[in-house]
Amino acid sequence: MVPDRIARWASALPDAVTSAFFLSVWIAPAWWGAGAIRTGMLMMLVEFILLHATAMLGSMLLQSGADRDKRRHRLAVVASLGGFYLLFIAVWSYQFGAWWPLVAFAWLLLGKAWQVFQPLPGEARRQRMQSDWAIGAMAYLAGVFLTVFVPVPRLGMSRAIVAEAGLPGDGLWVSQPQTVIAFGAFYFAVLAITKARGTLLRHAQRVPG
Repeated sequence: MVPDRIARWASALPDAVTSAFFLSVWIAPAWWGAGAIRTGMLMMLVEFILLHATAMLGSMLLQSGADRDKRRHRLAVVASLGGFYLLFIAVWSYQFGAWWPLVAFAWLLLGKAWQVFQPLPGEARRQRMQSDWAIGAMAYLAGVFLTVFVPVPRLGMSRAIVAEAGLPGDGLWVSQPQTVIAFGAFYFAVLAITKARGTLLRHAQRVPG
């Protein structure tokens, strides 16, 4: 059905845009400025937090009964949980000395919260939320594995622009930041493609009985 296809494409749009951002930073970081590398690294840290938040959000909605299917109640759940995780992001904002981590959090939360407001029956929403969370978790783990064990080319991320970015801390993402940028491009592309296709994992289609 055309309306269903449009809804799937709309749900995939935030992740597609985010993947394109990471890809452009990897290929031509100078176009965005060195700060985009810091933004990308922080977005993947935020995404790790939001994966946990998505599981919490799904649990709260699925255990809350029929009243929670009302948009007003669903919005309250999203807002309260978002406020809780906002505390973590505020700490990172302080560490990075910038306000843009808050914008990154809001953008990524948009990509996670779309299914809460879809006009789906309760069981269909449960299946969709469980499947999306499982796909996200697997894609995140696969991205970590690939970028740790598979050599990732620098492309446009020269040593000079990486030094200009002034990444805090240490570790692989700091010493070889092209790994986290490639990770982001891969991860959000997987989310966008699976949402656009309406992919539903088999385990999420089982109705408890």
